[in-house]
Amino acid sequence: MLKIQTVCCFLIFFLFAACSNRKESKHYVIAFSQCIGDDAWRATMLEEMKRELSFYPEVTLLYRDAAGNSQQQIAQLRGLVNDHQIDLLIVSPNEAAPLTPMIDSLFQANIPVVVTDRKTSSGLYNAYVGADNIAIGRLAGQYMQHILHGRGRIGTMRGLAGSSAAIERQTGLQQVLDTAAGITLALDLNGDWTKETAYSLAQKNAPALAKLDLILAFNDQMAMGIQQALRENGFMHQKIIGVDALAGPANGLQQIQEGQLFASLLYPTGGAEAIRTAIAILEKKPYVRDNILQTAVIDKENAELMILQSAKIQEQQLDIDKRQALIAEQQKIYQSQQTRLNILVGSLALAVVFGGILIFLIRSNWKKNKDLETQNAEIRAQQAQILYMNEQLQETSEAKRKFFTQVSHEFKTPLTLILAPLELLNAEKNLSSDAREQLQRMSRNAVKLQQLVHDFVDIHRRESIKRQLSASAVPINSFVQQVLASFKPLAQQQRISLSFTNNSSVRELWIDPYLMEQALANLLSNAFKFTRSQGKITVLIEENTFGDFVYLRVLDDGIGIAASDIDHIFEEFYQATPHPAGSGIGLAYVKEIVELHHGQVTVSSKQHAGSSFTLRLPTGDQHLSADERAKTNEKTPKSHKITAQDARLTSALPALDTDDEQRRLFRSHQAASLMIIDDHDDIRQLLQQIFADKYNLILAKSLAEAKQKLANNFPDLIICDIMLPDGSGMDLLKDMKNNVSSARVPFVLLSALDTAETRLEGLQAMADAYLPKPFQVAHLEAVIENLLRSRQQLKAHYASLLDKDHTVDIIDGSLTEQDKRFLQHLELLVEERLSDQTLTVEDIADALKISRVQLYRKAKMLLKCSMNEYIVQRRLKKAKFLILDGLPINEIADKAGFSSATYFAAAFKKQFGQTPTAFKKELLGR
Repeated sequence: MLKIQTVCCFLIFFLFAACSNRKESKHYVIAFSQCIGDDAWRATMLEEMKRELSFYPEVTLLYRDAAGNSQQQIAQLRGLVNDHQIDLLIVSPNEAAPLTPMIDSLFQANIPVVVTDRKTSSGLYNAYVGADNIAIGRLAGQYMQHILHGRGRIGTMRGLAGSSAAIERQTGLQQVLDTAAGITLALDLNGDWTKETAYSLAQKNAPALAKLDLILAFNDQMAMGIQQALRENGFMHQKIIGVDALAGPANGLQQIQEGQLFASLLYPTGGAEAIRTAIAILEKKPYVRDNILQTAVIDKENAELMILQSAKIQEQQLDIDKRQALIAEQQKIYQSQQTRLNILVGSLALAVVFGGILIFLIRSNWKKNKDLETQNAEIRAQQAQILYMNEQLQETSEAKRKFFTQVSHEFKTPLTLILAPLELLNAEKNLSSDAREQLQRMSRNAVKLQQLVHDFVDIHRRESIKRQLSASAVPINSFVQQVLASFKPLAQQQRISLSFTNNSSVRELWIDPYLMEQALANLLSNAFKFTRSQGKITVLIEENTFGDFVYLRVLDDGIGIAASDIDHIFEEFYQATPHPAGSGIGLAYVKEIVELHHGQVTVSSKQHAGSSFTLRLPTGDQHLSADERAKTNEKTPKSHKITAQDARLTSALPALDTDDEQRRLFRSHQAASLMIIDDHDDIRQLLQQIFADKYNLILAKSLAEAKQKLANNFPDLIICDIMLPDGSGMDLLKDMKNNVSSARVPFVLLSALDTAETRLEGLQAMADAYLPKPFQVAHLEAVIENLLRSRQQLKAHYASLLDKDHTVDIIDGSLTEQDKRFLQHLELLVEERLSDQTLTVEDIADALKISRVQLYRKAKMLLKCSMNEYIVQRRLKKAKFLILDGLPINEIADKAGFSSATYFAAAFKKQFGQTPTAFKKELLGR
């Protein structure tokens, strides 16, 4: 075996050496920021750079064009540095003053900088490549002095005012003019290097330009703009001198050859020189800091020679490009053949090695197979044991969850039976002071016991909350304001100022709204505990400099936290001193929630000065995995719904079937009827004691008994527990709300579990109110009274549907309970389908589960009309109300269930004596 390993190592070393004979060269990234790139001179500069870079395949060029905008160039430079790992910057500043601070900062950040064409104000750069613009200005002045023989009037068209090239060329020109007394600068125009601007200025100043002996434009493009404007104004023979002398169609050299320009000063682009200088800097070779390119005057005499020379250079460059392409192709072929050879040699060597290894492995394989079989058997046994233990853990966890749920429920029911009677006794006016003091002491201790139960449930909730994050995009302002809204009554009661400010540009955060609401509520609850009256609590949102994190701060000016407690404040069950009563898990729970969101929570505090808790949360959703994002069709998590099955406070007393019991539960025909459903005898008796003096009561202790009594009674309101012996009160709620005849009956849930999920599920099932145990008697009485009053108001509002003038009459005399139920069912059914044009008497009979003949007889007996007449009159009454709402007649006819507007108008006139249009005009004046 040792020999085989030695041979393998030798062959691997051989293959590595054979495949690694080529040394990888270092890769560089050069960024080039051009001030403006839409003219031929700068396009030539870029082309020269790319041509020179063809000799350096290991260099990548990033190009940015600022389009003549200094602020845009600054932004592009910042983006190049922040978004890319650049090794060197080549920059042609648009203007010296605005660009200098930015270029200086890059130079001081140890990024090599090569400035080309135009300089900065400070001179902080590694190298400059370009012509001496002062020398160009001076040469232009000397040339004009020569042409004019020392006397004449000249004009200039300068470049962009803030660019170093314009400033320096003007300086050089002025040096010559200062010594040439016979030459006068009669006109000085300020262009921006573009042909269009020069053309516009020349059009405005054409007469003045025509009187000049010579015109100097600071580049050929502006010179051609001046020449075009003068020709259009009839001035054909002005002598115009430019700067650039660039080869190519419609450029300076061609214009000189064709006689359009008088002369131009050669201004080399320096693209190739800039790249050579950059490469020397990157490779740490010697280089010249100021690379001054030579210039010369190009006129009619030497323009043709320059054009020929440029064409020859272009031809040679094309030949070089072809040769480089051929060399690159040959290099690819060579590398491909070298790779194949290496693979072939390696394959042969490995074949020999693997052949020897295979022989050895075959001999020892049968031994290893036996060992593997033994190990696999052991692993399978361990896996089975782990699965069994995992199932046991899950069963234990589920049993623990059920235990906590049941225990908390059983705690809260006796607490309800303690706190509610105490509240009733405290309301008595004839109590002695000693008795009232004893009752208040009992109430305080019962409330403390209630708080201990809450802490008990909180601890269990936190242990079971190890869940997957379910984050979604949440509007942060409305989210925080919603949480603060639940604390406003407490703030008013304690006279504490509660405010919220968002100083960030962030409007949405990816959070789990359920968990984050608990975290924020915990922090606010702590702030209220430790803030005195007249104090201040502020929720503040800010963002960091880069905008990738927001800081959600909860600040107060309370008693603060001691320095010795700061390091332990987020530990489980730790309680600072002094502290109000609590479980000591709130802040540990906050820390866990924030870390689930990939954030951090910190605290700063000073005793007697207040505290500041800060949640540092990432913006966007890039930090979230797919499992941590909420599914679009995901409903409220079942693990926290508790299904409202705590509403036990509304259960009923044992069934009272005797005449005495029924008389005791019946108060009067005018009183409203309440059905109370609860399996706890004491709760039923307590609720009976509370409501017996005001309402008729129907009591039930199970779901079956409640359904049986609902078949013979029609209560005005139902108070129901959820966890009943033979089913769920939630099922009864859904049955009632899904039934047309009973959907209007208010349904109140009482629950021993007071969580947001439980409340939400109850309300989503269309419960009219959800009250937790223990409840306040006055609160419960107010809820019941408000619900009954609102139903009475609705009934009064819609009573006009059966008014005496225009609708059918109900027979005189008292109606039986059965007749009342029939009429209520009939009204609700017809009202629900009133807009259905296909509604027939057969449909109504089927819905009421009676025959058509029975329906006809009942209608005649109770309504004194046929069903068809009843339906038409109900539709006309609805149409009347819709007219009052100002709707169009055609739309009213459709919503009231008439097949056509004509039929509706005829029926309306027959019933009310006037057309719908006349009725509308009479009431609404339109």
